[in-house]
Amino acid sequence: MRAVLAASFGVAALLGGACGSITSSSTAPASTTSTSAATTTAPSDQGRGVVVPVAGHPPQDGVPWYLAIGDSITFGYTVDPARAGVNSSWALQLEGLLSNKGKPWKLFDTACPGETTTTYFTGCHDTRNGAFLGGKPQHDVALAAIKAHAKDLKLILIDIGSNDLLRAKAANQTALQAFAVLQTNLNRIIPELQQAAPGVPIVMANYYDPLENADPSTVGQLSLVNGALAQLAMSSHLILADFFAAINTPAAPDPDLGKYVDLAHLDIHPTALGHTRLAQAALAVIPS
Repeated sequence: MRAVLAASFGVAALLGGACGSITSSSTAPASTTSTSAATTTAPSDQGRGVVVPVAGHPPQDGVPWYLAIGDSITFGYTVDPARAGVNSSWALQLEGLLSNKGKPWKLFDTACPGETTTTYFTGCHDTRNGAFLGGKPQHDVALAAIKAHAKDLKLILIDIGSNDLLRAKAANQTALQAFAVLQTNLNRIIPELQQAAPGVPIVMANYYDPLENADPSTVGQLSLVNGALAQLAMSSHLILADFFAAINTPAAPDPDLGKYVDLAHLDIHPTALGHTRLAQAALAVIPS
């Protein structure tokens, strides 16, 4: 998850929450209001995660669709037992928001818990995700879907890099040192998507800070990263969704952080309401 560590969570717990994995025998659709019999789950390395259905369908001919690329946040990972069987992912909630705006686009969510900008090309860290992505890296699945259904593709969403930053932080690297590697990979990911889907808007999200209150120093570190990401988005002609502003206040302490990040379960992933905030932030920048 997001690019910070704090003693109140502990390195092991934070890495476990971020580096989820998948087991799956289904690509069944999901909704934010109904349960599903799908066996896809995103447990952490410590088995904390609960079962949630896969969000969205692979694209179909003649059906407008949008692609979401990402990690556990976009997948809809949660440790909250009350959310078992329900996918609250911002990318899935966005489907309903778009429909209300007269854009009945269907989601294809290739996000994989634990994904980094490196494993995006090589495959998720845990082979149990094989059924979900057909044993292929997210990169291959996403580009194959674009190639097969380009004429109906309306939008691409990117929210990846959180795990890169987290692991770099655990290795005592600075935020900007971590971003240098992340940027190298994004400079490969972005042109490939633009070449595969010319003219399709691409929205890239920046990073929120779940430990703003536990470790206020992380706010400034993440501000540097988000500033560099904004420059990358501008130079690459991408649209930037401000996920930081959707979740955080500019300075600690943030009295509402627990509403949007699942602090009640010592988790750094969004609550269902947090996902709603992220979906609204994405909607706000999607071209009309």
